[in-house]
Amino acid sequence: MNKNITKLIGIFLSFVILMSLPVRSVYADQYGEDEYETRFKITKEVRVAGETSWKDKVTDVKENEIVEFRITVKNKSDDEADKADDLETKDMLPDEMEKVGGAGLTEEFDDFEPGATKTFIITAVVKDSEYDRDVKFEKCVVNKVELRQDDDFIGSDTATVCYGNIKPSELPKTGAVDTLAIVGLGLLTAGFVTKKKLSK
Repeated sequence: MNKNITKLIGIFLSFVILMSLPVRSVYADQYGEDEYETRFKITKEVRVAGETSWKDKVTDVKENEIVEFRITVKNKSDDEADKADDLETKDMLPDEMEKVGGAGLTEEFDDFEPGATKTFIITAVVKDSEYDRDVKFEKCVVNKVELRQDDDFIGSDTATVCYGNIKPSELPKTGAVDTLAIVGLGLLTAGFVTKKKLSK
């Protein structure tokens, strides 16, 4: 009986010791990350110049076509005291592409008011050398952007660009289409005439 009591006391003491271990610092770190995710949101979108809608991915980008990347940062806080400073977006343009205009690959800003939104648009093209191949190919590259505050990572997002030199299969030539249309019309006419004769 005494042995069982001793075991129970031992288990209870072990439980108490485990519960009293310093876990607050871990919780604080996790809370900090959740706070950033709740407070700020960064979005990366892409489109080929001339298109009206922004997407996560564009395909079949032609040589010398301009690609636009839109970076949007929103301060989702509704607390007036949560104005933010020392924010930075850093765009990691793939090596296969080169910037030709728009905002900088790195943008810094302060006085970011609650509910405010910052938008940056970067224009780029796929390098000519990427298309200089003797074989048919398709390739996709990912453009990533990161948001930081005081050099602390807050969040990131990506957009994808696909390109290549594979052309859509050619449609039948006009002459062939015209011939098929004539043959089809002839068969329909012959069927109509035959049906008319049989109905007499």
